[in-house]
Amino acid sequence: MSSRETTIDERFVSTTEKAAFEILPLLVGAGDSRRGRYAIQLADILGNPGEFQQYINGSGPERLARMDRLLRVFRENVELLVHKTWVEKSEERPKDRLLEDLLAFEREFRDGAISPAFKRFVALANSIASLLFGHQSKAEDFLAYCFRIDPKFGLFFWFVNGLEKQAREVAREGDKSPEGLLTVETLIGVYVLSSF
Repeated sequence: MSSRETTIDERFVSTTEKAAFEILPLLVGAGDSRRGRYAIQLADILGNPGEFQQYINGSGPERLARMDRLLRVFRENVELLVHKTWVEKSEERPKDRLLEDLLAFEREFRDGAISPAFKRFVALANSIASLLFGHQSKAEDFLAYCFRIDPKFGLFFWFVNGLEKQAREVAREGDKSPEGLLTVETLIGVYVLSSF
């Protein structure tokens, strides 16, 4: 996705959805005390309003149980998508690799290996785009294409594009992103894909 254009035709985006463009930088720059609030605001735009807060707020054991269920639903949804998507015989290996990466992502996230899980989530989202759209997913106008399909779909891949840039910075500069930031960004992505 790195070569994708990031210019968005705002005719496809509502005023509420445009707020995502302002909230993501606030989330990235926020300290621990404000990060949850921005994560909830962004997830409410990208997903179903009012549902994401349960993964941020609440007691530790309750929140962990809800996150456990979210990861399970995410894995099941992606597995279903992969199994239901027809591809040429030559494309079967990427599907198998996506399923392997899905299990590795879940294991890393559950084990608290947040930086590798974050990077793997970005790769998973790109693999899902490739599975669904083939070579179009690598086109420079892919984001515009997604926004034309559905603004929330476009916003999700705009979000992934931002995560991908951040993952490259983490790889280039060492792991300097706060673990809490990578955790909430990954959770937002998992949540949104679980909501489609």
